[in-house]
Amino acid sequence: MEMQIKPNKTHMKKISLSVIVCCTLALQLVSQSQKYAFVVTGIKENSLYKIPLSPACKQYMSDDIHDVRIYDSKQHEVPYVLLSEPLLKSKSDFVPYEIVSQEHFKNYSEIIILNKNKDKISNIAFNINNSDAYKYCSIEGSDDNTQWYSISELQELSLLYNDVYTNQYKGIYFPLSDYKYFRLTVEDWNSHPLKINSAGYFRNSVIAGKLYDVLFSKTITEDPKNKTTTVSLKFNNNQSVNRLDFKIAGPRLYKRHALIYAKRARTYKNKTEQYTENLVEFELSSDGSLLIDVPRLNEKELFIEIQNKDNPPLEIESIKCLQQASYLVCDLNAKENYTLKSGDVQLHAPEYDLINFVSQIPQLLPEATLGTVTPIASTETKVVQKEISFFETPQFLWICLGIGCIVIFIFSKSLLKDMGKKE
Repeated sequence: MEMQIKPNKTHMKKISLSVIVCCTLALQLVSQSQKYAFVVTGIKENSLYKIPLSPACKQYMSDDIHDVRIYDSKQHEVPYVLLSEPLLKSKSDFVPYEIVSQEHFKNYSEIIILNKNKDKISNIAFNINNSDAYKYCSIEGSDDNTQWYSISELQELSLLYNDVYTNQYKGIYFPLSDYKYFRLTVEDWNSHPLKINSAGYFRNSVIAGKLYDVLFSKTITEDPKNKTTTVSLKFNNNQSVNRLDFKIAGPRLYKRHALIYAKRARTYKNKTEQYTENLVEFELSSDGSLLIDVPRLNEKELFIEIQNKDNPPLEIESIKCLQQASYLVCDLNAKENYTLKSGDVQLHAPEYDLINFVSQIPQLLPEATLGTVTPIASTETKVVQKEISFFETPQFLWICLGIGCIVIFIFSKSLLKDMGKKE
């Protein structure tokens, strides 16, 4: 006697659901892909590393870095945490110290600081006259101002806090130490010595204030009728901007209201209309700072409108767009090869355990660097054309999926008809 299996409606629903799930997964696999790749270099030992994200690299990433993934040679994800430096340190965090001596020699300057209470510190900051010169320095410690011990060598002085427009704090960071005296040696062979007004340290010793220049093109337009000056700033891609630095050549005395806006487009009833969105308002004044801190702006084009009223337009010598420094921290192995990939906008921000240990991450970390960007899509296209047969292409996969769905549909329909007749 021949045995017949009678499928019921529940079975058929399960089959249909499985087909839908398979198709959905296939769609996701084909559609999700990273567009850009950066080789991670400079890994010399097994350690936590800091990977700086410069504007040149970030232009190929989403604003919040949700599309960034780091892979090892086996294509396993490497957990990371994104950290951003605050623009400035709080002035109330600064603790002044006595400068015992300050001397300038032929190729370097030497400053000795007294740590009277032998506090445990990890940074020394110097209030200096404004300077954009990069200075490299080393730090030594001593308990008797005679015998000196090396603490840290060849570090760059980092900007910490801008007191007013004419002076600022620059600091050096080093492993936690409690020497009574600290001696800072600053290389001056390629520039003039810094004019140091005071010295001390910041209680909350998180590196702060490092900024990157963002490249852009600038156009200035005068509108005598509306008595305004409009400056257009165009970027290659969307770029984060945290500060604007103006240099005004004239007039000698001025005070102008200004605003930053972006152009937008919206569609209503099949009609597209243009409008402007005001983002930031500020003042440009001859007796104030021309460093304008703004909430993070991420646009391909920004407009600055300056209201002149009945005054002559400002003579704008230059404008700088600056981006707050940010970096990825991850645990890397010297024997491994790593690649950072970005550009898949469909990815969600990753959730790694490392975010729970930010407070335990050492302040001084070795740096790894990102190589030149490589477009992944163009590379993959070349490989497909040269090496992949038709039976390995996504098109063949779609054909198979389509045929499979049609066969299952016909089979399911036939079974349901048979069941209906027998019932």
